[in-house]
Amino acid sequence: MSGITYPYQSTYAESILTGLKKGIWLYFFLLIFEGALRKWFLPGISEALLIVRDPLAIWLIYRSYTTNLWKPNNYVVLVWGITILAFVLALILGHGNLTVAVFGLRITLLHFPLIFIIGNILDKSDVIKIGQILLWISIGMTVLVAIQFYSPQSAWVNRGVGGDLAGSGFSGAADFYRVPGTFSFTNGLSLFYGFVAAYVLYFWARKEEKVSKILLLCSTMSLLAAIPLSISRTILFEIYLSFIFLVFLSFRKPDMLKPILGLLLIGLGLLVLLNNFDFFQTATMAFLERFTTASK
Repeated sequence: MSGITYPYQSTYAESILTGLKKGIWLYFFLLIFEGALRKWFLPGISEALLIVRDPLAIWLIYRSYTTNLWKPNNYVVLVWGITILAFVLALILGHGNLTVAVFGLRITLLHFPLIFIIGNILDKSDVIKIGQILLWISIGMTVLVAIQFYSPQSAWVNRGVGGDLAGSGFSGAADFYRVPGTFSFTNGLSLFYGFVAAYVLYFWARKEEKVSKILLLCSTMSLLAAIPLSISRTILFEIYLSFIFLVFLSFRKPDMLKPILGLLLIGLGLLVLLNNFDFFQTATMAFLERFTTASK
């Protein structure tokens, strides 16, 4: 066995893998900051930027397929089949608009397979690096969210897609809006913090991962502050759901129980600390009102 040379050990294969990883990192950053480009920096081409990740997705699919690093599995084939069927039905029995149908087609045709391609290309160290970068981004994102929360919709920081002066905020509570952060709409921000929550809990539970405790503490505080500042019940649910999964995981790995208890104490301490600040109290009031009005 020692005399066998595997294709992935060659310099050429390594260069292909490196190129694909760079493409995935670019996709990751575009996913988070695409909305910022469409709202603030390149509003004149906001419609074109709506599909800026599509060419990258096509390249990742083509490159990983032709180099045998990924093949469509049963899940992808099934989703592609449903997608094509939905496309045909939309044209025949639905709205009949080809442009709209193609726009919807690209979501599951191009971006769904990336779930599995990314899983094949990245290793654990890459996934950990993404988490470390997310911790940094989450701090800046929460600062931005706080500024958006307390700024009028006419402010530059709250401009909508294409530089829309009407603002990017969505209906909230107590005369405050649900803000989108760097994203085009509020659901992007909710999904972002759900992603961050999984990493924050992981890093607290796995002490062996090399991550700055100061960074982790600041990111945890940012995550907790984002709950009322975003006026998003979804973010609260995502954090709660991730924590429940972590607790269930501790049943199989009892050594994680101590870090989980420590995390609870840290979380409560940070909430008490944040509650001493007016900005957090005001946001919490709006968040609670949002719960009340939504329940009604």
